[in-house]
Amino acid sequence: VLTPANRKITLNYCKLEEKYHIFTIAAQNCNNGITFSRSRKKIAIQKIESNQIELILSSDSALPSPTRSLSAFSRELIRLNEESHCLTDAIYNHTLFQTQLINMKKDINSTKDITEAELIVAITNLLFKPSDYNSIHRSNTINKLKELMLPFIRQ
Repeated sequence: VLTPANRKITLNYCKLEEKYHIFTIAAQNCNNGITFSRSRKKIAIQKIESNQIELILSSDSALPSPTRSLSAFSRELIRLNEESHCLTDAIYNHTLFQTQLINMKKDINSTKDITEAELIVAITNLLFKPSDYNSIHRSNTINKLKELMLPFIRQ
């Protein structure tokens, strides 16, 4: 889900899409670009609401940083904005959106399927977002991690 990066403005994404088709064009341009074609990534817009855009980013291979891939969509919109100027007020800190990843589906059958980046993200979430996990399970997992890391910490 993409929401405005600049919270001080009110844009109606539906009306912008109706008038300029800017979001559809940006998604098509990203999908047809060399980087997306090479890595078989694809952006599919699911729903455009007045204050948010819901889309799916898919790929044949695991994406270590999906938000980085989604930033290509924002960059393309900023490039298209040079013609229409319909998003100028929405640009904040060189971007258009705050990104919230709702769901990342990946087939993980063994530890070999987990990238180091995914491991770091999972450990960070475990340590710093305790509300997402059962407290007993969280505590046990942290203790196991400490046991595993003890030889590396002692070095």
